[in-house]
Amino acid sequence: MFFWSWRFVPSQLPASRSAAILFEQQKFNLVWVSAADNSISGAMASALIGSAGLDSPIVSSIHRIIAPAGKADVRVAISGTDSSFAANSAIAALSNTSSMLPKLQLAFIGSKSDAAAVRSAVEAKGGKFLHSTPNGS
Repeated sequence: MFFWSWRFVPSQLPASRSAAILFEQQKFNLVWVSAADNSISGAMASALIGSAGLDSPIVSSIHRIIAPAGKADVRVAISGTDSSFAANSAIAALSNTSSMLPKLQLAFIGSKSDAAAVRSAVEAKGGKFLHSTPNGS
C-alpha cells in the first residue's frame, strides 16, 4: 500500500480498514490527504484546490496514481482529515485527466455529503466508485 504521508498515522487506520473491505482484500493504494494549512480555512482550501490543478502536490500525486487506469487496473482509496478537502482533491485530479479511466476503482472514505460529487467525477471517467464513511458505515 502507498501512504501519502511518509509515516503511518493512527487516524489512517479506519480508512485503511474500510478500503481493505471495499476492495475485498485486493492490493490498493491509500492516498491520505492531510488537512489544509491552518492559515486558511478548510472551505477556502477546498475551493482553491480545483483551480490549482496539477500544480497542487496532492492533486498531482493522485493524478499520477490514477492515470494508468486507462489500460491497467488501478484501485485507490482516498481519505483524509478533512473530507471536503479530500473529495475536492480527488475531483481535481480526475478533472485534470483527459482520458477515460475504465479500469479505475476509486474508494472514497469520507462523509456521505462529499461522496456524491466524487461519484459523479469517477463515473464521468468510466471508473467504478466505492464509498464508506471513516467509521465503516
